[in-house]
Amino acid sequence: MRFSKVHATLFVAIVLMLSMASCHKDSVMLNPLASFDIELQKVSDGIASKAAVTDFEAVVSVAYEDDTIGYNCRFVASDSISDLYMYDYAKSDVVYAALGKPFRLLVDAIIGDMTFHGESEIYVLEGDPLKVSMGLESTFGYIDLGLPSGLKWAKCNLGATSPEGYGSYFAWGETSDKLDYNWDTYTYYNDSAFIKYNGSDGLSTLEATDDAVTARLGANWRMPTKAEFDELLNNCITTFTTSNGVNGYQFTGPNGNSIFLPMAGGREGEGLLSSGESGFYWVSTLYSEDVEYAWGFILEPQSCYQTSYYRMLGQTIRPVYAGM
Repeated sequence: MRFSKVHATLFVAIVLMLSMASCHKDSVMLNPLASFDIELQKVSDGIASKAAVTDFEAVVSVAYEDDTIGYNCRFVASDSISDLYMYDYAKSDVVYAALGKPFRLLVDAIIGDMTFHGESEIYVLEGDPLKVSMGLESTFGYIDLGLPSGLKWAKCNLGATSPEGYGSYFAWGETSDKLDYNWDTYTYYNDSAFIKYNGSDGLSTLEATDDAVTARLGANWRMPTKAEFDELLNNCITTFTTSNGVNGYQFTGPNGNSIFLPMAGGREGEGLLSSGESGFYWVSTLYSEDVEYAWGFILEPQSCYQTSYYRMLGQTIRPVYAGM
């Protein structure tokens, strides 16, 4: 975007974390509970920028009635929505807000020699304080590939901080990674029987509470379905390639945009298998012919295609964005 001397407006998107302690440095990091789009208005005169602004730093303040706490944050331009800047998780402080305590979000930024300010409405976070996550995951936003459905695919694997990063490994339907992947440690298997997604409960797609992406990134994000990976595969040009020394596949959409999926291998027991040689990814669809399995897709140097895997295996996930 280009700024005018007379008027300039931009939007920033922020995800908040819930804080359980008054001292934020020692507080428990929980799942994202709220996201905000905040309009920033120019509040000082300055010389118009001669180049598009791709990123900027800002102070994001959580303003309570009796206290204000500031955080240093960085925002980067959205690839798909003009004049929208996304909170850069990797290069920003984690923004906390207390449970049950009214607050406003204030954003102050200096871009060039112009000052911008914006603030949210009064908000109160409410939620389950026992739903603890190991940390805030970053997908660095999504890419619009121009697919017929309009679905957007994340730039990175769940848990990764770059497109080439492997990210975390999950058993199908579990929302946390772990050290050992086998039937004994699998959440939905007990006494030689499946206690959920078992063919008799009518569930063929992961519920939101069992979707690792939704659990970590919020309601606008989820795992892809089998049909959605079919759409990706059938509408994109797939190219086996190497990006920054990492083997993987580039999927180039009808509009020319692309995503890179690394060959991250997978986990069985306590071992990591085939990293750099193959990629094993989950989708959210159960393999109905045998509930020991769920659908996923495999990346190999010669081809990439859908297949089924034992549900207890640890595999990577590429999120999709289901919001507006």
